Amino acid sequence: MFFTLQNIFRRGAEMIVNEYHVEDESGVLLRLFHSTVESGKRENREHHHIQFEISLFKSGGGRYTVGNRTYEFQKGDVFLFSTHEQHCITEIRGGEPMLLMNIQFEPRFIWSANNEWFDSRFLGIFFNRNDSFENRLDRQNPATATICNLMLQMENEMSEKKSEYELMTKVLLLHILVLLMRDYGYVQKDAAYRLDKHSRKQMEQALAYIDANLTEDVSLENIAATASMSRSYFCTVFKKLNGITVWEYITARRVESAMKILRDGEDKTMLSVACECGFNNTANFNRAFKKVTGITPSEYRHRLEE
Repeated sequence: MFFTLQNIFRRGAEMIVNEYHVEDESGVLLRLFHSTVESGKRENREHHHIQFEISLFKSGGGRYTVGNRTYEFQKGDVFLFSTHEQHCITEIRGGEPMLLMNIQFEPRFIWSANNEWFDSRFLGIFFNRNDSFENRLDRQNPATATICNLMLQMENEMSEKKSEYELMTKVLLLHILVLLMRDYGYVQKDAAYRLDKHSRKQMEQALAYIDANLTEDVSLENIAATASMSRSYFCTVFKKLNGITVWEYITARRVESAMKILRDGEDKTMLSVACECGFNNTANFNRAFKKVTGITPSEYRHRLEE
């Protein structure tokens, strides 16, 4: 496992700064980055991703739209989003620019079979929410201030890179997840899904197979066989461990690959980008890209050029 740093890139009016990655041979497992945007109203461009997200507003205030719900946000607010949960900041108020710190991590960063102390039960805040759940953490709950401090400690670990900072980053994240489970009353009791280490290892093998064959015409039979599971059991386990279906995962991974090609500024046609990322035509590519990001590939390329 290793870390990389990306300093700055611009995405239309939004600027991404100080981006850190935790990676292994399969790709990025955790991202910590800052988004900064000037004040004003914004297009309601709902998007989602295959990672869980914990976000801390360091400055600014405004409105966050999550599905059919709207939250006001201010400095010090913390928001949670599960995989495939649509959300968008629709307004930034006042003269102070918004500065948002995002921590996005894949479920397997926690439940990986290589972890002795970590498993899927710590993801209850994302998988097993009860009716009282709110995406914005209670401002009056003392645990919220503690979580803010833990997030800032994660940022320090990833930027300073002292000895064993990789382990400390995961320990701090686990601390956050435990506080979310026990101090807010948001998680259903006795609803955690547990899977033995061998089965988790099989799922990791399947994910590695998917990531290595994104450009190919992969089949559910072959993916399930990689995990030594039947198709139906594999689909059940995959959804319980990752929060999305296997095809949603594949589509999002392919869109992520396309976004990287477009960010790199390679002079390729959209058909070429689509085929390189596993889509067989531009119609399917456009449909999938907009479903994941909220905009078309052409709109995304245009915003990068602004």
